[in-house]
Amino acid sequence: MNISPVLIFLAFVATGLLFLYAGKAMASNDPVDEEAKTSYAGGENIPGEVRFPGYERFFSIALFFTILHVLALLVGLMPAGALASGIIYTGIICFSLAAILLQ
Repeated sequence: MNISPVLIFLAFVATGLLFLYAGKAMASNDPVDEEAKTSYAGGENIPGEVRFPGYERFFSIALFFTILHVLALLVGLMPAGALASGIIYTGIICFSLAAILLQ
């Protein structure tokens, strides 16, 4: 049985709207709900100030995993007779990953 992609998309949209309205129905209607604004850690208030993490290391790690996923996709989709070019391409990618890790 083939289902049209349009029908599947409409089913996902309907499910998302159902979750949206169900979440709004379960949410607190009190506009001055102070407990919704406080932090919670095992019943304790957390003293301190807001800190923002640095993203310098994140981007190199994200690039590392992006390159690995693209490598897996390309090597996985290579034709059966392209083993030598796959090995060469993997070596080039490993060299670029080493350059990212050693920066």
